[in-house]
Amino acid sequence: MDPQAMLQALASLDDATLVTVITQTLSKRPELAPGVVNGAVPDLTYAPADSLTKRRATGRIKPGGSSGFGFIDCPELKAVFGNDVYVHKNQVGSYPPGTEVNFAILLSKDMKPQAFDLQPTGNPVGAGFGGAAMGGAKGSSMGADYGWGGKGQGGMMGGGMGMGGPMGAPMG
Repeated sequence: MDPQAMLQALASLDDATLVTVITQTLSKRPELAPGVVNGAVPDLTYAPADSLTKRRATGRIKPGGSSGFGFIDCPELKAVFGNDVYVHKNQVGSYPPGTEVNFAILLSKDMKPQAFDLQPTGNPVGAGFGGAAMGGAKGSSMGADYGWGGKGQGGMMGGGMGMGGPMGAPMG
């Protein structure tokens, strides 16, 4: 069926019927739900709960200018994505450069890692990162372990959601 004709047919349905069609479609294809919600109401999309607890990394806040953002040095994520981890100034708060922090990660629309929910590790400035900062074995294949895909590949972590709203400024 022609996509345009299908859209016109759906738009002509009464509200109750359209809700039934959408609900039944999403019940049969639940993998479409995050994309539908994110596309329909992006301002109401929040980070998945698993990203706060399961997809965390450790790194050091890098010295930066007075702009509204900064970066975290995380060798493990840099090896996967090819760049440091972006962090909004509101997430950094009063932590000084060099502070080792544990943080949750989501990917921007450009497939770059962005940190939020920073928690100091208690390691003094200048101490090493330690072995398995990502919770996996030292030297593990994090891209595969965490569903990220390598640099320039697909694999949106967390469905690509949560890159805006209350967590911090979206990357653009």
